[in-house]
Amino acid sequence: RAAALGLMKAYTPVRRLVSRHTRELLRRYQADGLLNTRIADRNVQDCFLEMTAAERSLYTAVEDYIATAYKAAAEKERRAVGFIMTVYRRRIASSCRALRNTLRRRLEEAEGRVSVDTTAWEEDRSDDELSTAENVMEARHLAQAESQGTAVEEAVEIRKLLDMVERLPPDSKLAHLRKIIRDLRSSPQSYGQLMVFTQFTDTVDFLREELGKDGSLRLMCFTGRGGEVPGSDGQWQGISRDEAKQRFRSGTADILLCTEAAAEGLNSQFCGALVNYDMPWNPMRVEQRIGRIDRLGQKHPKIQIFNLHYEGTVEADIYRVLAERIQVFCGVVGHLQPILAKMSGRITRTVLEGGAGNSAAPANVANQIELDLAVSAPGIDFDSAVDTDISQPDKLPSPVTMEDLDRVINSPRLLPDGTVARPMGKREYALQVPGEEDEIRVTTDPDYFEKYADSVSLWSPGHRFFPAEDRSGPPSVKWKNGATLKDLLDQLPADGPERSGSG
Repeated sequence: RAAALGLMKAYTPVRRLVSRHTRELLRRYQADGLLNTRIADRNVQDCFLEMTAAERSLYTAVEDYIATAYKAAAEKERRAVGFIMTVYRRRIASSCRALRNTLRRRLEEAEGRVSVDTTAWEEDRSDDELSTAENVMEARHLAQAESQGTAVEEAVEIRKLLDMVERLPPDSKLAHLRKIIRDLRSSPQSYGQLMVFTQFTDTVDFLREELGKDGSLRLMCFTGRGGEVPGSDGQWQGISRDEAKQRFRSGTADILLCTEAAAEGLNSQFCGALVNYDMPWNPMRVEQRIGRIDRLGQKHPKIQIFNLHYEGTVEADIYRVLAERIQVFCGVVGHLQPILAKMSGRITRTVLEGGAGNSAAPANVANQIELDLAVSAPGIDFDSAVDTDISQPDKLPSPVTMEDLDRVINSPRLLPDGTVARPMGKREYALQVPGEEDEIRVTTDPDYFEKYADSVSLWSPGHRFFPAEDRSGPPSVKWKNGATLKDLLDQLPADGPERSGSG
């Protein structure tokens, strides 16, 4: 068997078709002097926190209510009702404020004081890791879920839960977050900036309200509403995604409070610490969050990750198993994704069926995960099949540089007929192409593009408005007279572009 596997790995087409730049492979490049960019190490701290007696009472009441409502639903309604019930469970694990706001909305709907608002569930749906291709909760089903849930739920029961949550002081997790912030700010490693992730905008609003009471903390938010900063009048004001990235990068904020809206595209390799204020039921969501700071070029040699869990919950027990068995989040565990993805379904079934109220239920689910790790196939491990030889073949230098392209775009006579490039700043242009109504912003500076990728595109081969050298593409994006890029560069003076004005 070992010999057969060796032969298959040696001759598989995957070796020629797939290139994998894993962290371990990049470290080998770095050790051999082939990569100068820093790769940070992770220091992951799982903080298992005890609830207060009042919080535990509310938690138990919510779980009992969820199981009762789910079991009372008819079989055909259970999917829709289950969706609403799991929203309650996830929100209480995030913050009491998030649960309170949802209960208030549900009470108004149950009493008929407001009409069903399907947009209010968008954030919950987007974070529904249970949703697979075949059972995703589409927008047209949200209204049905709302009405079916209202039919099962009773206003008196919702009001009981709401009364309990409104009597509670701020979450006990908040005190631990404040301690983390104090420790980081006093650290000799100078962790001056911190990202705090949560699943819900309501929790972001709660955290900015509470942390804002400390006048020494400069806060900024990024949610589905976009970026937000405090204004001179004390009110929060919206800013663009690019401006949010630039402000955080320039150090005008100490803490960025954000939801999953920032888990993609908001790269922050200048920030060395991250707190997961709540833990999604799918660990890969947490990995996405960590990926915002665990990037090539991270300025800190070691990044700090803090995961906040409520002790005595199903998810806390499972994450403890994953931390002990596979050191989850300490490194990339992509080949275990099929196993990790099962977490969502198992937590949901336990919560909906009332197992969460059984003290043995969390341990039972954790045992099932343990069994999966022990006997299940870990999925396709491409790393063992691809060529990880780090030797580099000799390569000729590129005949064209981005500086060359900047000289071309600065030469009006070389651009296709009707194409106009209007300078807007250093190596940034407003490009007008025939047949297009609006100008588009382009740049020839890769670093500038990295900073403002949401609002500017890189003008280089492959861009849809970069002139083609063959017969493909519309005539409006072809070089004049069938010329090639090399022909155009030969026409330019060696000492610079034909016109200045790009700076």
